[in-house]
Amino acid sequence: MAPVPPVLDSLLQQAWAAQTSGRPAEAAAIYRRILERGDHAPAWLGLGQCQLDLQQADQALAAFRRAAALLPDSGAIRHMVDMLAGDRLPDRAPDDYVLWVFDGHADSFDAHLAALGYRGPQMIAALAAAAWAPQPARAILDLGCGTGLNGPVFRPYAHRLDGLDLAPRMLGQAARRGVYDHLYKAEVHAFLRRPPARYDAILSTDVFIYIGRLEGFFSLSYQNLTDNGEILCTIELGPPEAPPVQLMPTGRFRQTDAYIRACAAAAGFAVAQAEAATLRVEQGRPEPGCAYRFIRQQG
Repeated sequence: MAPVPPVLDSLLQQAWAAQTSGRPAEAAAIYRRILERGDHAPAWLGLGQCQLDLQQADQALAAFRRAAALLPDSGAIRHMVDMLAGDRLPDRAPDDYVLWVFDGHADSFDAHLAALGYRGPQMIAALAAAAWAPQPARAILDLGCGTGLNGPVFRPYAHRLDGLDLAPRMLGQAARRGVYDHLYKAEVHAFLRRPPARYDAILSTDVFIYIGRLEGFFSLSYQNLTDNGEILCTIELGPPEAPPVQLMPTGRFRQTDAYIRACAAAAGFAVAQAEAATLRVEQGRPEPGCAYRFIRQQG
């Protein structure tokens, strides 16, 4: 690939600085200046993101489609087309989309979640506190551990605490907490096909928002949990009348309560606890969520 001309590189940096500083209209204007010079996939992508921030969904979809035409192998761009077009429901977000979302924001991720009032770790911690003795008796796997927010909360329950994430910079932040015994870089399903150990509990907070279809997850988890092993997880909760799985304009998936319970039951899990609550607040709107504790039934 040819290097980016210095003038375009400078404009891209200016646009990105405006975009990440909460000035989407200014950033969009710079992206358009770039596009006056010719088609440029990153500029179309950035313009589409700004248009989303400006509540211009139709224009954003057109921009993402232009970017996808220039970079047809990009799963990340395809996912953004899917989330707005609504004509295809992928099973999960592509790996390159997850990496793009998380690796680029690792340094500011915790502050961003705090600003959203994100409560995923607290929600599953409350379920554990109501049911588990406060002793290090479990081998625990923290799926999609990110920067490690679950780590300090669940370390007192664990004689082994492992973390898994796809984004290396997020794993670097998790390592700095000093609470994990092992950290692994892998996609969730790939890891669960060949885990290094059997676990007594699997944690999954803000993971299913990037895995729409959950049948495979529950089946693989059943195989890799000990007898009476548990899953503690959260979902973005769709209303009962909604489709079982939805890909939202945020790029995240929602599941209904009936759907996740059916997936768990089909794989051999019973629902021990479930607690609906606000998962985060975005643009002033509470995001409905639900936390679950599933127990593996002996086959």
